[in-house]
Amino acid sequence: MPVPVLLGGAPALISEEESVLKRLGRLVWLCLVVTLLIAVVGCSGFSHIRVLELDSDLLTVTFIDVGQGDSILIRTPSGKTMLVDGGERSAGNKVVRVLGEKGIQRINVMVGTHPHADHIAGLIRVLQKLTVDAVYDSAKPYSSKTYEDYLRLIYDKNIPFHAARAGDEIFLDDSVKISVLWPPHTDAGDPFHIEKLSVNDASVMLYISFGDSTLLLTGDAETMVEKELIRKGSVPEAQVLKIAHHGSATSSSDAFLNMVKPEIAVICVGADNTYGYPHRETIKSLTGMGSEILRTDIHGTIVLQSDGRTWTVKP
Repeated sequence: MPVPVLLGGAPALISEEESVLKRLGRLVWLCLVVTLLIAVVGCSGFSHIRVLELDSDLLTVTFIDVGQGDSILIRTPSGKTMLVDGGERSAGNKVVRVLGEKGIQRINVMVGTHPHADHIAGLIRVLQKLTVDAVYDSAKPYSSKTYEDYLRLIYDKNIPFHAARAGDEIFLDDSVKISVLWPPHTDAGDPFHIEKLSVNDASVMLYISFGDSTLLLTGDAETMVEKELIRKGSVPEAQVLKIAHHGSATSSSDAFLNMVKPEIAVICVGADNTYGYPHRETIKSLTGMGSEILRTDIHGTIVLQSDGRTWTVKP
């Protein structure tokens, strides 16, 4: 039976067989296009796109095992990325590889918490290999070849550079709030001015919230910083706490931990390190609080995900 079709505004008749053939032709063409797209995507290394679909409603925080150092990747539900520290220079290739495995070719925000090599040296490789939109840094005056190389790359690539200070908000995604808790805005004569702080105590501390889920990143800040934040009433409760300074007893005082009340404590630390980290005192304090302790030297790379209500440790 002929099937009516509009051609140029006037009705025309084509046979049912012709109609079926046309539909089959379109179907074959569509299948070819899809096949080509799959081939191109696969060859380009973007087969990970399916992961984005699965995690599209979740905030994902990956504590990359870089040995004795820190490197933390935050990925928002919309796919925006923030990389906090990058471990030693020797860890740079691993960080780049982990990012590549997750399909990440662009870092929207990079944070260097402080200029020690076990935090910023690996970022040099990331800066060389990936597009970075903005860098937030302690801007602590410090003289080292590693810090010079890192700053030179940022300058040469014309990447916007910001000195992170308490009260600043870092915009990454509408659904995620990122607040800088430390170091403070101060005048030159202030005892907490950036030039007077030790390198560890100049660490950028970040408080991140996603719905009801909260995370506190502490760099290597020590007890002096903790006491000042307590004095100012600036210590928030956080469900997840990145333990400062790799679990050293010079950080994570009982007074500070009792205010944060972490349900999950993550320690970024190298196996069999020569410092004896994490120190027994820190583990004892966290155990006494009932915090779940996760360690990169034991568990390897640690992945936490939140739906805005609860955190889940991803296997």
